[in-house]
Amino acid sequence: MSNNTEAHGREYIVPLCVLNAFFALTAVVLNSVTIHAIRKTSSASLPKNLRVLLLNLALSDLSVGVVVQPIYIIHLTFLFESHQGNYSQKVEIVFGVTATVFVCISILGVLAVSVDRFLAVYLHLRYQEIVTPKRVVSILILSWVISTIVYLFGIEHEYHDFLGIFRNVFLATCLTTIALLQCKIYSTVRRQRFQMRAQQVQGSIQTEDETRATFERQKSSVSSAFYIYLLLLACYLPNMFASFIFKKSKERIFRILHKYMITLVFVNSCLNPLIYCWKLRHIRRTIRMILRNIFVGRHSGTVSCRN
Repeated sequence: MSNNTEAHGREYIVPLCVLNAFFALTAVVLNSVTIHAIRKTSSASLPKNLRVLLLNLALSDLSVGVVVQPIYIIHLTFLFESHQGNYSQKVEIVFGVTATVFVCISILGVLAVSVDRFLAVYLHLRYQEIVTPKRVVSILILSWVISTIVYLFGIEHEYHDFLGIFRNVFLATCLTTIALLQCKIYSTVRRQRFQMRAQQVQGSIQTEDETRATFERQKSSVSSAFYIYLLLLACYLPNMFASFIFKKSKERIFRILHKYMITLVFVNSCLNPLIYCWKLRHIRRTIRMILRNIFVGRHSGTVSCRN
């Protein structure tokens, strides 16, 4: 490959590498702080099932920043190096497999959060009896096992093309399922709101207070699950369309756009912690305390040393 072609390639490879390095570092920092904050948040403030699910989602997002994006940067650096052809192909396969594994884990994590919030709203008082922490942990372990099996199939070269098809079909199925769950959650919450108003008219004070307390506890977690889903759509759908439209195209601009759409998928990993901080006040409060202890403690230590 000519030096002219390599120079043209660097015009978009360098910005892509810089972007992925920045978002990888951001994902590692934000998700590390979020994991620590979730662990520090008391069970009374954050339900145990939701805590386990958010920890799983934050861990998968952290893995994207630690594992997937560095491999993607390496893949980009060898993309237009002719003397590294075989090595570049191997890195591309490793990147495709690891990206599929952690994308599967992340999407299954979002699906698990949506299912959990749906059951919490739909089952109401029976939720704690049916959805136990042990069952939640078992389901999450199963999702990691399934993703590992996908990895074992993906390392074989003959399954590499099948892996891309599986990823898109899996993503479309999960996104559709989550959309249906969100619609069901919305209709159930709306019905509960009407019941609260009816109880208020009838003057059932005790029942009204119990229903209102339960509704308020679920409100923030339900809305956070909805915004996590919207964020997933915004980051993943463009890459899905790009995979179908651009990947087989020989036009250079289409291939460049596809690379940027892949980067957009990874951006999802550093944006999810912002949703937790925005919608879940107990996690936001814990993160604020952690940051205050870090910076105030460091400032106090500096002042003491000067004295």
